[in-house]
Amino acid sequence: MKEKQWRSCRFMINGLAHKVQYNEAAIQELFLPFLRQMSRKQKAVGRRLIVLLAAPPGTGKSTLCLLLEKLSQSVEGLVSLQALGLDGFHHTAAYLRTHKTEREGRMVPMTAIKGAPETFNLEHLKEKLAQVRTENIRWPVYDRSIHDVIEDVITVRQDIVLLEGNWLLLGNGGWQELREYADYTVFIEARAEDLKERLVSRKVQGGKSRQEAERFYQQSDRVNVERVLNDSWPADETWQMLPDGDYRLLKRTPKVKMVDREALWKKPDVTLGDSPLLNSLARRMSQLTPQEKAEGKGAYEKGFIEGLLMARDDIIRRLYKGGMGEAELCARFDLKPEAVRRILSL
Repeated sequence: MKEKQWRSCRFMINGLAHKVQYNEAAIQELFLPFLRQMSRKQKAVGRRLIVLLAAPPGTGKSTLCLLLEKLSQSVEGLVSLQALGLDGFHHTAAYLRTHKTEREGRMVPMTAIKGAPETFNLEHLKEKLAQVRTENIRWPVYDRSIHDVIEDVITVRQDIVLLEGNWLLLGNGGWQELREYADYTVFIEARAEDLKERLVSRKVQGGKSRQEAERFYQQSDRVNVERVLNDSWPADETWQMLPDGDYRLLKRTPKVKMVDREALWKKPDVTLGDSPLLNSLARRMSQLTPQEKAEGKGAYEKGFIEGLLMARDDIIRRLYKGGMGEAELCARFDLKPEAVRRILSL
């Protein structure tokens, strides 16, 4: 096996210097092809491109995004990319001190779970994402010296925005709405045991004892790692962080052609093509008796409910083909295992 060649890089993050290493093969075979792909997409859409990169704590996403920014601005032919972070959308320290949220059946202070999805101002983030597509707005940051957010610090200027954060692909709590603002999404997977060692070592390097670092991981980092890995929706592209800190492409998720529901209701004579779902709906509507058609609302509601169930089953089958497991499907759609297996067998 060919020995890996590592390139050292230094970045400033939150006022602190970070030295990191990247495999030269990953740069040439993963990062640069990704940047070329995003450059082509940006030129095709003719406006600022928004890319979301989600990953659990410990995957090095912040420094990785800075590397991608640096590469985009130094390699000829690439559209310049600007790396931005989610941390600036924490609720303010004053808000966290005065608010609680439910966790495992009991109310806890938000300060006790700072960094969890509930401690972010999601509505503010959506407002900024809606603006940044067409405007050179200013972006908030989280200042670790005062442990609070500062509004309107970074001016967004580049034609590609790469936003990184733990919760950007979370499938619940309103976070799933962020997909509406994204032109492309990336997720970084990693083994939980590898992330634990990286996160514990990081705390030890910061001055904590090994015992203190282990305790912090169990109380905070572990919960966030598991939640990101288990509750994030599939991305357009998934990378994997290896135990040695290297990265590789894991898979690309095929695009699912979505149906314009409003157009279907307005145009009942729409061409169905080869869509099994639409053909099934058409057959159901054609089977309505004159009495059912005369009843109007009741027939519509019955057909509508049947259509929703068929749509749900179609989505489940597509997600399964895209790599989502049966257990995750059960949790997402509140179904029993036998119900999921029945849907997958159709």
